[in-house]
Amino acid sequence: MYREPASPFVADFVGRVNVINAQTQGPGQLRIGNTSFQCPQAGAAQGEIKVYLRPEDVVADSAPTDNNRFDARVEKIEFLGSYCLLQVHSPQLSDQRLWMTLSPNALHERAVQPGATLALRMLPERMRVFA
Repeated sequence: MYREPASPFVADFVGRVNVINAQTQGPGQLRIGNTSFQCPQAGAAQGEIKVYLRPEDVVADSAPTDNNRFDARVEKIEFLGSYCLLQVHSPQLSDQRLWMTLSPNALHERAVQPGATLALRMLPERMRVFA
């Protein structure tokens, strides 16, 4: 249920989830804002869709050549014990805000604080698409 929810209701009911407005671009491709992303689950869907993605599936280990990469500014950090929840904002994604997680150690090592810019990546295999 958590990793592969059967419906938007289940995805939202079982833990925090990012709901991202997107437009399909062809088999396995979609556009969020002005950025193209690979999304195998998009399949042959057409038109406007919603992508559901857990905060832990937005990762900060991104190289310039990675697929599904975008830059975002950290707006908010919530310390939750073994991990920190960050709210990030990216103009590349039509100003949609996302939640992501980092460990307190990673936060410290990268000197991440509100206002910092991170190179991020959405894990395509974790994206769930609903019309």
